[in-house]
Amino acid sequence: MSLAGAPVAPTDFGPEYDSYVTDPLFGRRFTAVYASGTLVFVAWYLPHLYRSLRTGRIWQGWAIYENAPGYVGLETGEEEKSPLEKENLVSSQDAEAQSDALSSYPPTRPSGIPPRKTALLKAVADRFQLRVHPKLNLDVGQTFLTLAQLPFVFVFASKASPVTFLLGRGYEKLNFIHKWAGRALLLTATIHGSMWIRYRIKNNEVSLLYHEEKELRGYGTYTLLCLIVLSSLKPVRRFAYDFFYALHIALVIGFLVAVNYHTPYAVPWVVPPVAFYAFDLLVRVIRMRFKDAYVEALDEQMTLIHIPDVSGGWIAGQHVRLRVFIGSRIFESHPLSICNAPPSITTLSSSNDDRIRSGGMMLAVKNCGDWSAGLNALARSELPEDWTYEPLLEEGVDGTSEEKKERRVGVMIDGPYGGSSVDFGQCENVLMISGGSGVTFTLGLLDDLVGRIVKERRNGVSGGGALMRTRRVRFVWCIKSYACILWFAKQFSTLSLLASDPSLQLQLSFKLFVTCPCTPRESEIPLIHNVEVTQTKVNIADVLSGFIDHLLLDGVGMGGSLGVTASGPESLTKAARNAVAGIRVAQVRSLGGVELHTEAYTL
Repeated sequence: MSLAGAPVAPTDFGPEYDSYVTDPLFGRRFTAVYASGTLVFVAWYLPHLYRSLRTGRIWQGWAIYENAPGYVGLETGEEEKSPLEKENLVSSQDAEAQSDALSSYPPTRPSGIPPRKTALLKAVADRFQLRVHPKLNLDVGQTFLTLAQLPFVFVFASKASPVTFLLGRGYEKLNFIHKWAGRALLLTATIHGSMWIRYRIKNNEVSLLYHEEKELRGYGTYTLLCLIVLSSLKPVRRFAYDFFYALHIALVIGFLVAVNYHTPYAVPWVVPPVAFYAFDLLVRVIRMRFKDAYVEALDEQMTLIHIPDVSGGWIAGQHVRLRVFIGSRIFESHPLSICNAPPSITTLSSSNDDRIRSGGMMLAVKNCGDWSAGLNALARSELPEDWTYEPLLEEGVDGTSEEKKERRVGVMIDGPYGGSSVDFGQCENVLMISGGSGVTFTLGLLDDLVGRIVKERRNGVSGGGALMRTRRVRFVWCIKSYACILWFAKQFSTLSLLASDPSLQLQLSFKLFVTCPCTPRESEIPLIHNVEVTQTKVNIADVLSGFIDHLLLDGVGMGGSLGVTASGPESLTKAARNAVAGIRVAQVRSLGGVELHTEAYTL
């Protein structure tokens, strides 16, 4: 038989495939993809950055500052056991609690896979017959795809991340990316582990699955990652936030340590997350301020915190993380919205005593947890003479003088953070909707609007940027009882009286919705100019449509744009988003555009 036509064996097989050389390319390409996607959103936000630069607001809201000569240190009195020591503090009122902390947790060694389950594992592994890129070893390739996500997860977890500036959003607005990136990390790690188990079983190396050190370290790393994701679910954060926070701290650094033991190729992907977190801590330490503050209980449900001698450094709508140095919870910090504009803009006065209140910041804490309840009890407790100034006489909304007592405490301010993504001063028509303690956010925005308008239209002082365009503001507040109106009645009265000045050319109206079926006492209905109180449950869509109809039918709001903000429970902000999305295109064009900003007070 002739072999002349027999095939010739190839002699050149090409370069040998090395997964640890080829597969890291896919990790770097994945990094390039999500970095490019982030840059696309940064480019989309550039016009807003330009407007902020033109108005000068881009330089504001970076750090709290004070005029050193105007601050007088206060002597601390004798230490007294406070109600905070008897409380188990959880959360004060708002803000999406953010998972940014890192600490350590030792990896565990799970038990081996019993031989009797080998057949079952083989059957399961056969299900993973996936078609992948011919040059990607899925067993190892998923490792690098997983590692490549670590910088992306951490950069959106930091409170002082450069991305928050470039995208014009606070950390609380970008935290959802951190959460979903963490879940994607778990998904790719699961695929990697499943493919690796399939590879071992297919090559009759089952014994290595529970004897090889690399596999055992992988089990420990994967266990830590699962615990991180499961303990970060919303029910855990809402009902056991302290547990979630401490566990998250321990597990995240534990995971970073374990993944470096699992594979030495993880180091280039672990260094950037550590650098991001170190930068975040450095910036937060620089922005920290230690101050004396005064806590005042308005009733059993609301506590005001006055921090004097703070000259500025924030813009309306921002919040700070506050730590109160009393009791056994000095390591807890809670996010609180700033209720007033900076002293150079604000029209509000928290006290007639200028010696104590020469500029400052006002925070409000609604009693909704152990920490806020303890703070309220502290403010209502007996005041030792060496803990406070003599009682202050303050003029109420009805013109009478009332005695006000405050307790002095030491606090640490971290921030400010967040803020509104919309400059409502550039909107001719503004609708502010808040529910419950969400009024602390909208009150600060309203004070900022009125203050800037007073400076420009009455005093002729311009901020050096674009002129204020606001002409009509409707302030909507949803509360449970008439007594809640008294919390900020003085501030509402001050703002409404200022807005009634014809020279300001500003129409300010208040619409309050009381949900409880109760009869108000005479003292619970303060004298506020241009206010309407309705005892019914609010319908956000009806409120928005009614405001728009008023603007379009009267022809007063044509082409000046509409700004809408909603703050409070998640259900309220969701209803506001749906209501804005339901505005007809023709109405949007007639209004000159619609802008929306929401603040959800939830964990």
